[in-house]
Amino acid sequence: MPPLAVITMVYNEAEKLPVWLRHYGRQVGLKHCYVVDHGSDDGSTADLGGASRIALPRSPQDNDQRLSLVTDLARGLLRYYARVAYVDADELLVADPARYADLNDYARRMTVDAVTSVGMEIVHGPDEDPLDSALAVGEQRGSAIFSSSMCKTNMVARAVNWAPGWHAHDGAPRFDGLYLFHLRHADLAQALRRNAITRAMPWANDAAGRHQRNDEAWMKTVVEHFGALPLDPHTGVASPDGPVARELAAFVADAAPGASPDRPWSVPLARYGRPRVTIEPRFRKALG
Repeated sequence: MPPLAVITMVYNEAEKLPVWLRHYGRQVGLKHCYVVDHGSDDGSTADLGGASRIALPRSPQDNDQRLSLVTDLARGLLRYYARVAYVDADELLVADPARYADLNDYARRMTVDAVTSVGMEIVHGPDEDPLDSALAVGEQRGSAIFSSSMCKTNMVARAVNWAPGWHAHDGAPRFDGLYLFHLRHADLAQALRRNAITRAMPWANDAAGRHQRNDEAWMKTVVEHFGALPLDPHTGVASPDGPVARELAAFVADAAPGASPDRPWSVPLARYGRPRVTIEPRFRKALG
């Protein structure tokens, strides 16, 4: 049985999907990657280079519906794979290269039924050039901040009940060397272009996806704020006594069980650590 399948769901991700395919192709092999295409019309899903495309008709964005579909797909794939991971198109999972060869190695050695990733926002530093999607992210970006919203239960060995956004599941968060590097704020121009797409597309209701429908000025302020935070050049993402480790301890302390055993836990969201920390060379090399 193959160790790991990776799923994403996309709509017109011309800039992030090539990065996603390159990264997970290296990590698990493209034939084990599943791209759920929610009606893309920009040509970005025309050639996935060996990944499987699951084509859906376009409909208003409904995050509850999306969660149900991915939950069912993950449950089905677990009949054929030992582990399944779900990540958005702008999310790159990396198992600490000091301990694991790649995500397949991590999945083979995983002993629990679900792992929560350490959430990191890659930021656009003030002296860094625009991000080129044709080049490895790790060659172009060198710092990140902790993000509690990116601490997602990505990799599972059983059918789980996820919260919308994959921020929690029906169990306690467990961190063990799996990191999620988020690209949404890694480049100002790309962030503005993506925000324009999500702001313009139809949504299921007025409350859905509000954080993805803010105006251009808001997005510009967020990206520039993250990039301008003080940088600690001597502390890395995985430093045992660094700010990320402290934030993880607080995350675990503040997590609480759901109302019943099969309900997702409550976890802290929208907490961002500071200062910026350095992305260690071993992680930068792994970031496709």
